[in-house]
Amino acid sequence: MPRDIRLVDSITQPKESRGSVIVAGSHGGISSGRYAAQLGLTGIVFNNAGVGKDDAGIESLSYLEELGLPAATIDNQSARIGDGVDMARGGEISHVNAVAEDCGCEVGQSALECAATMHDAGVEPVQEDVGSEMTQARVDDGEVPVWTLDSIGLISDEHEGAITVTGSHGERLAGEFDSYIQADVAGITLFDAGVGKDDAGIGRLRTMNERGIPAATVDVESARIGDSKSALDGGVLSHVNDVASDLGIEPGDSCSSFVETVRASERQ
Repeated sequence: MPRDIRLVDSITQPKESRGSVIVAGSHGGISSGRYAAQLGLTGIVFNNAGVGKDDAGIESLSYLEELGLPAATIDNQSARIGDGVDMARGGEISHVNAVAEDCGCEVGQSALECAATMHDAGVEPVQEDVGSEMTQARVDDGEVPVWTLDSIGLISDEHEGAITVTGSHGERLAGEFDSYIQADVAGITLFDAGVGKDDAGIGRLRTMNERGIPAATVDVESARIGDSKSALDGGVLSHVNDVASDLGIEPGDSCSSFVETVRASERQ
């Protein structure tokens, strides 16, 4: 029987995937793990996003281990984050959880070799209802509201004209033709995912320029990727796009100061 191994640019994309092993371009943070836990998978490979503060870039591994799902990450320097095909083509495993290790997965394998090992182990599909754990919060009201969202997949028309502090990595997905950021937000922060291969972790900044939206990435060493509240509370900017730079925002600024500068510009 052929192996059911699927390549996706984001773990938010699969729908009917029960019994599959997925190689996903998403970071390995907790928000990605929560998406994966809902899908009925038998294995998952993420990007380690530079690992970062509190090892947040691989936090999904321990979370999924408790659920019995084999999980691994590839080194962000070996393949582009946000690109499932590149992950499969060149990804090298950097971390595995205990369930994956029991299946025979190990650091140094290729992403595809690891995924095949997970598939062949015959683990029962894991499917959990974690919807209430997918967090977003309106943290400041007013003419220009501020939202924290652990994933840009949560952005909707409700966030039109708002400043959005997100837990997502900063790369546009390889197969993304229509932007995942559907609403015209007033500003957005993402994580730089350790920047990684081909500077992929900051690629979405350019596309936000094209839409006239101030955007910045938070240094993955300053806050926990996948955790938007951590970004707002302690994040330090590593890169900014031209629109943000024109407002006087610079690398080294706090994420909270980005929010206040964009709010001030929107009120003018």
